Amino acid sequence: MSDYFIIGEYIGLRSPDIEQDIYHGEWANWFNDESVTRYLVHGVYPNSIESQVAYIKSKLASDRSIVLAIDDINTGEMIGVISLDSIDLINRLADIAIVIGAKKYPCCAPIEAMGLMTQHAFEKLNLTKVQAGQHVGLWKWVNTLELIGYRLEGYILDTHKRNFKSYDSVRVGITRERYLELLRSRGGAYFGEDIRSLLKTRRKENMCEVLGKMIRELYELPTQV
Repeated sequence: MSDYFIIGEYIGLRSPDIEQDIYHGEWANWFNDESVTRYLVHGVYPNSIESQVAYIKSKLASDRSIVLAIDDINTGEMIGVISLDSIDLINRLADIAIVIGAKKYPCCAPIEAMGLMTQHAFEKLNLTKVQAGQHVGLWKWVNTLELIGYRLEGYILDTHKRNFKSYDSVRVGITRERYLELLRSRGGAYFGEDIRSLLKTRRKENMCEVLGKMIRELYELPTQV
């Protein structure tokens, strides 16, 4: 427990251990796994232990990135990785990304990791905006992020090409004002009384599809004179 930089109810976030996590772990192999990379930009070129080590060393040496391993605190197993990247201390924003590579993990782990990293961005880095891009196939995950204050902010056509098909993506983001408003509405508890109960309130409608339809209809309208 003492090794964790940030700790929650289900997961702990810590600095990566290159020897343990990459050389003797499965981290590098996650990005060769079709089930993991299906909705990511990864999986096009083969990943190796050496390339993963080089990538992580470059991120750890940068003051514009924070990369943390995600552990299941009950088993101690590394189940994924989360990062704040392109940290801009002038405009006070950053990109957030998460990859869960383990086949088994607590159902609350992804949202808790995202929430803890978002809190760190606002409360420790003093940022005012955190944002991310998502493949439209991850619409259920987008709906999950809505539970911790993220909102759809944009729809981008034709950003992914896999298996002879083109796919779109969306942009999501959360502002510091929305984060603070959510804290106030939940009595200071970002996840509410219980993360599992919060997950049960997730919207069921595909909001990425709704936004995509709006964009397409917008530009199919006749030009107004």
